[in-house]
Amino acid sequence: MKKKIVSLFLVGAMAATMLMGCGGVKTDSEAAAGDSGEETAEAAEGKNAYSDEIKIGFLPNVIGDSCAAAWAEGMEGYLSNFSNVTFNVFDGKASVDTENTIMEQMINEKYDAIILQATDAAGLAASTDKAEAAGIPVITCNLDADTTHTGLVAGVDVEAGQQIAEHIGETLGGTGKVVIISATPGATKGENIDKGFKAVMEEKYSGIEILDEQSGEWLTENANTVMNDFLTKYPEIDAVLCHNDAMAEGAAEAAKAAGREMQIWGVDGESKMLDYIEQGLCTGTVYTDCQRQGAACAQFAMYAVGSGITAKNLSATPIVKMAPIVVTQENLSEITEDMRW
Repeated sequence: MKKKIVSLFLVGAMAATMLMGCGGVKTDSEAAAGDSGEETAEAAEGKNAYSDEIKIGFLPNVIGDSCAAAWAEGMEGYLSNFSNVTFNVFDGKASVDTENTIMEQMINEKYDAIILQATDAAGLAASTDKAEAAGIPVITCNLDADTTHTGLVAGVDVEAGQQIAEHIGETLGGTGKVVIISATPGATKGENIDKGFKAVMEEKYSGIEILDEQSGEWLTENANTVMNDFLTKYPEIDAVLCHNDAMAEGAAEAAKAAGREMQIWGVDGESKMLDYIEQGLCTGTVYTDCQRQGAACAQFAMYAVGSGITAKNLSATPIVKMAPIVVTQENLSEITEDMRW
């Protein structure tokens, strides 16, 4: 398969811009001096991206998720340009222990880069540190690890919460009752969506009451159970915020079965959610092109492998954010078939 040299140059330009833009790059000598006060380190040497054998692993929270499948497809599509790259996908099984075990396995097998969707930001921090200390750059995808690492490629989270709050606030005229079906506790994406949503509500829409919040652990079935509980407890619910589309779909099915009408919002933009919006079962979502996000993770990983950059060169994790699109029935046609995942 032909290698696309322009791709590597784009990777280098993209990553270099990110690293300089965050003001967090340290030279090897600065990093070593900061650690010991007197020692210096030789510059790390990267691999040749086109001739050296390179092994990259992707460890998502759970492989059965539609987002994870789209990320993996984007990563594989980009990495297929390099015949010398081996790409393996694992299943985190929504378990911190499982992810830590697989991280240890990849470290022991001397992977050249790890792309990680951290089930719990704090719970995966030690494994991330261990990989980086072993010279293996870790790129987190969407769910971050709570430690400085080589990079994060994120969908919008705080901004997604803000935008959904604005839509709910405006359409309800500043008064109403809302429930939240949240992510697994400790997931940075969920915490940030909540942060953005609640900040806007407190600042602009104090007449809207948040009745309750429970975790659906990212899953449709769990969210359906949580939503049925909400419907039993609260005779009036005007809107539901779900931290991902899968949970919004579960909430929508519960509301439909109960004959209750309300706004239901998700985050991600997966194909099934877009169908639910078209059918009027859900109100809207914040769309991210997950295939492109996966490709960006792979590009970042290849740049890190080629340059030798790891966390020891950084004082903060560089972050790339994907462009968001708020999708409702009004603009659903903007997400064309080739953009769906």
